[in-house]
Amino acid sequence: MDKYIVLTNKDTFQTIIEGDGLEAVETYHFYFFEELKAKYTIAKVLDDSIKIKLYENYEGKEYVNLIRVKFFESFSTIEAAREELFEIVRASGNSKESKFSTLIKAEEAAS
Repeated sequence: MDKYIVLTNKDTFQTIIEGDGLEAVETYHFYFFEELKAKYTIAKVLDDSIKIKLYENYEGKEYVNLIRVKFFESFSTIEAAREELFEIVRASGNSKESKFSTLIKAEEAAS
């Protein structure tokens, strides 16, 4: 059975995809008032035993953590992972179609 997770990258918080255990499937850019606030990547889990590297730079200090993929919420389909991403955007008080915020697939954001 396939397994997908949603990873978040912001200015101060990065999830690093390295090695063969994850495959990035889609990346979305989240803009608020035309400013890029976050990048979300939906990744397919290829190896349940991997650890994901989380890097945080907070108040001038750097933190690195390795978190097992089993601690991330997972989804059995890419569609379910997308719906979770859209729910994250809605929960932030913004809709996908808001005039104040926009969620754009990375290929579309580059054009």
